[in-house]
Amino acid sequence: MATALRVGGIYLLLIGILLLIPTWGAAVFGRAMADPAVTSGWGVALLALGLIQYAAASNAAAGAVIAIPMVVGYLLTTVDLIYYWYTGDYTARNVLVPIILNVALAAWLWMGRARPAA
Repeated sequence: MATALRVGGIYLLLIGILLLIPTWGAAVFGRAMADPAVTSGWGVALLALGLIQYAAASNAAAGAVIAIPMVVGYLLTTVDLIYYWYTGDYTARNVLVPIILNVALAAWLWMGRARPAA
């Protein structure tokens, strides 16, 4: 599970950095950043979450605590992306890679989560 947490942390850190710089975010996500202040705020939030997730990877107890909330977060984000793709606000270019990464990370964390002793 530690590797999944590290990979997820790096993924969130990269997205956070991209959202901090509007021209980079627009180039990668294929959308103009309508409100750079709000977008950079999301970037900061993702940087913080990425740091928390990355740090939890080096502590088994913290990793066990954070794994399920991260799975829920990745799946909620996936549902959000699918909804806005369905409504036409996003294109396949905007959502396919994040959907695949979110589902893969959620599955990886779910399979590695701590299970109660039988």
